[in-house]
Amino acid sequence: MESVLIRFYAAARDAAGVRELEVLPGTLEQILVRLSQDNPRLQEVLSRCSFLIDGAICHDHGEKVLAGSRVDLLPPFAGG
Repeated sequence: MESVLIRFYAAARDAAGVRELEVLPGTLEQILVRLSQDNPRLQEVLSRCSFLIDGAICHDHGEKVLAGSRVDLLPPFAGG
């Protein structure tokens, strides 16, 4: 079974407690729900994140994320 690699950055990494995680493929929305269903802190951070799928920005939470893909979860960064 192939999976999707999730990489967490900054506040998302702190809330998740890991740098990366492998999950089942699905839509971006399905993946986000699975990631945050037992972690209210992560759910709150994810509501403010930007998402990259295989390096491309994704605004459509209905976008399918295929096995072998990488999703980067990028919370807002302070500073510049």
